[in-house]
Amino acid sequence: MNLNSIISICLYGFLYILFFIIWMQIKKHLKHSKSYKEQLIIKNRIVRNHFVFKNTLFTQKNFTFPVPMIYLGNKDSNIELTIYTSLYCEMCKDVYDTIERLFLAYEDQIKINVYFKTFPKEDHNYFLHILYNVFLDQGGGEFLKALNLGLKNDNFKSIKINNNYVKKDHQNSFNSISNWFYINGLIGTPSIFINGYIYPYEFTKDDLYYHIEGFIENN
Repeated sequence: MNLNSIISICLYGFLYILFFIIWMQIKKHLKHSKSYKEQLIIKNRIVRNHFVFKNTLFTQKNFTFPVPMIYLGNKDSNIELTIYTSLYCEMCKDVYDTIERLFLAYEDQIKINVYFKTFPKEDHNYFLHILYNVFLDQGGGEFLKALNLGLKNDNFKSIKINNNYVKKDHQNSFNSISNWFYINGLIGTPSIFINGYIYPYEFTKDDLYYHIEGFIENN
C-alpha cells in the first residue's frame, strides 16, 4: 500500500468520524428541541385548562391535616401542596420527582407537606426514620435528595442515623398521623391535595407541576 492510499484512508476515516460527531450533535439538538416543544404544548394546554381545574378542585372534599412532621419550602405560603405517600409505593416515585422540581423552582412560594404511611412491622418503618433524621439535621433539600437517591438505588442503608436520634420518640407521632389518614378514608398512595382539597380524579397527576405553577403565577 503506497503513501497516497494510506493518506486517503486516514482522510476518509477522519471525515467519517467528523460527520458522525456533527450528526450526533444535530440529533441531540433536535431531540432537545422536540422535548421543549412538547413541554410547551403541555404547558399551554394546562394554562388553558387551569380555570377548569381550579373550579373542579374547589368542588372536592377539603381536609384539615395534622401538623406535618416534614414540610418543605415556605411555611407561610398560601399555596400548600400535601402528599400522602409510602416508601413502598412504586407509583409515588414520579410524584417525588415533581415535588423536587417544584421545590427547586418555587421554594419561597410554596409549602409542601409530606406525610408517610407507617406499617405494623417496625423494620418496614426504618427507612422513614433515616429520611426524617436527614430532614431534621440537614433540611428539606437534602431530605428530597436522600429520598430520590434511596428509591432510585433501592437502598437507604448508605445513609446513617445519628446516635442522638431515638426512633421511639418519633414513631408514635408517625403512627398517629398515618392512623388519621386511615380514619378519614385516605388509604391509597399517592394521595395529593392542594390547599386541603383532594386532587380531582378527572385530571392526571402527570400535570401536577403545571397546575401548581398555575396557582403560583396567578397568586
